Amino acid sequence: MSLVDRCHDPYGKLSPRRRGQLNRLLQSPDRHLWERSRGLVIRATPLVTLEMAVRSVSRRPLADAPPDPFTLYRALRFAVG
Repeated sequence: MSLVDRCHDPYGKLSPRRRGQLNRLLQSPDRHLWERSRGLVIRATPLVTLEMAVRSVSRRPLADAPPDPFTLYRALRFAVG
C-alpha cells in the first residue's frame, strides 16, 4: 500500500482526484501544484495538512519553492506512519 493510499481526510480515504494530485506532486513538484495541494488534509485525527507535515520534517522555508520529492515523501511518512 502506498503512502498516498494511507492518507485520510475527515470523510475517509482521499478521493481519486486528490490522490492523483498528491502522486503528481511527488513525481514532479511545481509551484502551482504545491499551492493547490498544500492545504490538503492527509490525516484526520489529529488534523494534519500537507503543509503542516512538510514543515515538521523540513527546516527550509516553504516560501522559496515547492518541497522536493524526498521531503514530500518524508512528510507523508511522518503524517500517516
